Parts: sequence; C-alpha cells; structure tokens
Amino acid sequence: MPWDNGRDPAVDLVRGIAVVCMVVAHVRVWAPTDAVPVRAALLVVNNVASPLFALVMGVSAGVVLTRARRPVAGRTFVLRNLVRGVILIAIGVALEQLHTFVAIVLQSLGATLVVAAPLTLLSATVLTGLAVVTFAAGPAVNAAARAVLDPARVSSDAWVDQVLQWFVLSTHYRVVSLLPFVLIGVVLARRGLSRRVAVGSLVVGVLAGVAVVGLWLTGTGIGRSEVVSGDLTDSLLDLALTGCAFGAIVLLARWPRASSAVTAMAPVRAVGALALTSYVLHVALIALVTRTVDWQARADHWPLLAGGILVGTVLACWMWWRLVGRGPVERLMAVATDRIT
Repeated sequence: MPWDNGRDPAVDLVRGIAVVCMVVAHVRVWAPTDAVPVRAALLVVNNVASPLFALVMGVSAGVVLTRARRPVAGRTFVLRNLVRGVILIAIGVALEQLHTFVAIVLQSLGATLVVAAPLTLLSATVLTGLAVVTFAAGPAVNAAARAVLDPARVSSDAWVDQVLQWFVLSTHYRVVSLLPFVLIGVVLARRGLSRRVAVGSLVVGVLAGVAVVGLWLTGTGIGRSEVVSGDLTDSLLDLALTGCAFGAIVLLARWPRASSAVTAMAPVRAVGALALTSYVLHVALIALVTRTVDWQARADHWPLLAGGILVGTVLACWMWWRLVGRGPVERLMAVATDRIT
C-alpha cells in the first residue's frame, strides 16, 4: 500500500484541500458575492468541503486497517473509532459555545464515525452496496424526517433535538448524507488509492454531474427550483464535486511528473496532517475576529481578515508540522484512543 512506508501525500493532500475549502466556505460570509462567477465558485467550495472530508475520513480508517506496520483491526479498531467519534462530538459542542456563525461539522462527523466504525470491518463488496443504498435512500430519509418532526426542532438547543440535527434534521450536515462517503472511502483505501481507483472516482463524479445537468434540463434542481440541503439534487452535486475532486487530487499525487508540485503543496498537506487542529484553530480565529471587529469593518476589510485567517491557519499548521510533528489536538486524541487494545 502507498502508506506502508510512511504518510501518503495523496491522503494528506485530499484532507488538506477539504479543510482549506471549509475555511474558505466559512470566511466567505464577509466577502461581497454579487458576481455570478464568484457565487458559482463559492458554491463549489462550500459543497465539496464536508463530503470530501467525510470521504477521506473513511480513507483514513481504511489506511489503519490495511497498513503494514501496526495495523489495527477487529474490536480494537471499533472501540478506538467509537471513542474518536465521541471526542469529535465533544469538540464540536465546545466550539459551538464560541457562538460564531460557523455551522460546526464535527458533531455530524463524529456521529457518522460512531455509526460507520463497526460497518468498516465488513467486506469491500458489502460496504460498496451499503454506500449505494444509503446514498440512494438519504434524500428520502431526510425529507421524511423533516415532514414528520416538528420544524422547531431544527434550531432547538435541547439535547435530543441536537442529536436529531446531527443525524437527519440539520440544514448543513447530517449522518444520513455523510455516511455513504465514509463507507466508500474505506473501500477506496482497501483498493490502494491507485490511479485506476482515482480514474473510477472521476468517472462516478462525471456521471453524477451529468445527472445534475439532466435535472436542470427537466426544469428542476440548481437554478430551476429550490434546492434543500440533503435532497436529491444536493446529494448528486456533492457526489459530482467530491468524486471529481478526489480523483483529480489522487491522480496528481500519483503522477511522477507532478512530484515537484506535490512537494510545493507541503503547507496544504500539513493542514491535512493536522486536520483537527487546523479546524479548531480557524474557528477560534473567526471567533476572535467576530468579537473584536464590528460587522462594517469586517465587510470593508474582508480580504485582510478572511485572507489572514486562511493563510494564518495554513502557515501555523505547516510550521507546527515541520518543527513538532503531530498536531496538539491530534496528540490529545491519541492519548485517549491509542491505549485501547
């Protein structure tokens, strides 16, 4: 496997780009978005971030299962990931207390990991089937939950309602929508993230994109009717963007002639290696700006503030990675999980 002799740059690069897209999607609220090309670009960045991260989270689980040195499997693997999922939820809840405008994804990702952990031990064929079934059923499940449950629960702070939001009710991220990406990520890792796998990802992304265009031609979907997060059009768009992005990034990382470009992207790979740290850091920076700079000043100086948060997060992670190694939040996570045997 590509990760048998150390970190795989393809995995870190995909994860890093996913986190960078998350940061851009969050700081974009301060930027004027009147121009159509700008709105289109932000739509792509916003839609690809969370499913791409969910996909690479599944890849990371597959790496742990298949690596030559210190592989983890069976009961130990499941228990460690259950604990990781709970910790992700706890960190997400803590970040919510900063009261920023950021829709924190960690609770849904953590809950998804809890659900996916025991499933990842199934065969690749079964996992692929589960990914297809959960992806196909997701829009109907989301719609049914919203139709049956009280709409007030979407924004309720009650614990039971927050759990429902993480799973089906959130207008941003849901276990139902993220789970198929995690499952297929495990399958892709088991197949070694080869160039053939990357091409297959591109093909799936293109086919999903054709379906999105087909919906548009029939008068539904983006630009033609209301698109609700988690509905069929939104899910197909997520699949199209994620499949194409993942395939293109892995192909780039696997192409020998692009080795210098991959090396030059070390800062982004560092963000991928310190993904949880970088996520916490950029939310903390947004909270700092929100509390110290008034709204008008944020709008007037958005390039400096948004660019500062993005560049600051990337450079901080790069320097930490080079000088120290594993990120501080990742180290704390390891303290809680690596001792589980």
